[in-house]
Amino acid sequence: MTRTIAKPGAIRRTLARVARQALLPALLATSALVAPIGSVAQESASSTNPARGAAVARTEGPPNVIVILADDVGVEAFRLYGGSIATPNLERLANEGVTFDSAFATPLCSPSRTRLMTARENAKNYEAFGFLSPGEKTFGNLFSDAGYATSIIGKWQLSGNGFDDRVGISPEGAGFRESLLWQLKSGPSRGSRYWGPTLWANSQPKLHEEGFGPDLANQAAIDFIETNKAKPFFLYYPMVLVHDPFVGVPGKLDAEGEQAKFRGMMQYMDDLVGKLLDRVDALGLRERTLIVFTADNGTNQRIYSIRNGQQVSGGKGLPTLTGTHVPMVMSWPGHMPAGVRRSGLTDFADVLPTIADAAQLPVSWQIDGVSQLPVARGERPAVREAIYQHYAPTWVFKPVGFAFDRDRKLYSDGRYVALNLEHDVETPIDTTRLSSDEQRRYRKLKAIVDADKRPFDPVRFPWCKGRKPTKEGGDPTVVGCGMKPFDIGE
Repeated sequence: MTRTIAKPGAIRRTLARVARQALLPALLATSALVAPIGSVAQESASSTNPARGAAVARTEGPPNVIVILADDVGVEAFRLYGGSIATPNLERLANEGVTFDSAFATPLCSPSRTRLMTARENAKNYEAFGFLSPGEKTFGNLFSDAGYATSIIGKWQLSGNGFDDRVGISPEGAGFRESLLWQLKSGPSRGSRYWGPTLWANSQPKLHEEGFGPDLANQAAIDFIETNKAKPFFLYYPMVLVHDPFVGVPGKLDAEGEQAKFRGMMQYMDDLVGKLLDRVDALGLRERTLIVFTADNGTNQRIYSIRNGQQVSGGKGLPTLTGTHVPMVMSWPGHMPAGVRRSGLTDFADVLPTIADAAQLPVSWQIDGVSQLPVARGERPAVREAIYQHYAPTWVFKPVGFAFDRDRKLYSDGRYVALNLEHDVETPIDTTRLSSDEQRRYRKLKAIVDADKRPFDPVRFPWCKGRKPTKEGGDPTVVGCGMKPFDIGE
């Protein structure tokens, strides 16, 4: 049987037409379709024109800060961490900066994003999946209040999940004066993130009939840097790559199978990072700009990678190493050493105080993160002995707490394991037969776990509210209803 392969242009037009037919009513219900406004929404390649704008790039004053967040990819995929996928631009960033070998996010996107942006332990401010309370302060507020130009470009997913009636924080409320975002709204109106994307420019939606969403976002990021080159700026760039659905990317539309598409998406993500780095270099801003690259959680469970000679399956959503061990690189030429690695534990909550420390900005709210700047600079080997996570994502996965150092981990359900960060393997330890040294380690972690007195939210299926539970007499939001969010419009 032969198969006809459509031309790339036809594929994009078909995807856009189908998306528009499905999304137009939902978009009209929330806001009129308008063209993106402001420099952050430009779709042309005007930023590549060196004559654009009269302003001259800044060489003095506080540093610019760029935080790049990849979506759904753990350390095992990167050659930089012993994986098999080459990311030369990220490796270039690492060669110009510091690679953190023991950096940890939470297992899932929403709790990771709230932890990253607010520097607070999830037990204190995580209420629901896809939600951040309007009263929370973020690193956007920190830099905006200090007079920085601020922008967020990429994925939002913090205004509510569409099932529990919560309405979360807006990009403006989070301190971002400019924005170009996918998933500002939940449900059908969120649209596509890839081909024929739906993007909100400064909270106004537009469905693009042509184009690849990551390209539009990357150009907007470059435009923002170009426009604000003469003043201090903070750019938060939570990329939509490499989250599923796994798709063919420009130049590799004929990729077949999820593994091949994932590899192509990884390489394309790296290409986009390279374009942004090139622009920062071309503007003469490199020594004035601190760049952080990391990822929000482990890789999709359907994807495997070869790391240090062993196959590693993705652990997104799981509280294991494969769900939480993420890449992290910080680069600031002239202010941080180049081409070095640090093994000290790094928590996602540490990013905000680190960039605040670099910019010499005081944080006005209580945070749980600590600055990793002394570690990056080689002044201290580590600034924390352990990490604790109160993991109750209220989305599919079972809640659990866990505390860990570089060698051991204790779960709130009693599991005690040895950690191997080279292959992200957890090996159970029999707690009834512990040596005196092992007992000391165990007690130290148990004290951290026991200190968390907040109950774990048992909700796992918020979309099942009001539906028939799978277990008679059970709460459908806790036991489920036999449906997935996509089955009812999410």
